Amino acid sequence: MARILIVDDEEMERMLERTILEKEGHQLFFAGDGEAALAVCKETKIELIITDLAMPNFNGLRFIKALRKEGFRFPVIAISGWAADQLDLAEDYGADVKLFKPTDGPELVEAVEEMLNLSDLPDRKDPWRKGRYR
Repeated sequence: MARILIVDDEEMERMLERTILEKEGHQLFFAGDGEAALAVCKETKIELIITDLAMPNFNGLRFIKALRKEGFRFPVIAISGWAADQLDLAEDYGADVKLFKPTDGPELVEAVEEMLNLSDLPDRKDPWRKGRYR
């Protein structure tokens, strides 16, 4: 069981991901934009982040950039239903995996498990440790 933060301004998307990941036994946290998500990261020992890119105010790209600037090493899965170049930019900013919306359950579970397995490597054991993840 991992502590996963889901960041998306659309409640239906958060609930869809919740339904998929609760079946896997994960403890889930939620935020509606990057600013709220950054606050959660500072207060809670998160092990993985799934973030949408298209959000008002503090979007997913700004969130990923701020997260890495703060030095957090959490694995990040970036999800977007729009421009592929934004997903490429998310990787440049520090996202580890990019997925296109709509994602299906098996695809999301596979990406989550892959990132959690990488977190078990000795140099990534404590995702709360500061320092660039990638």
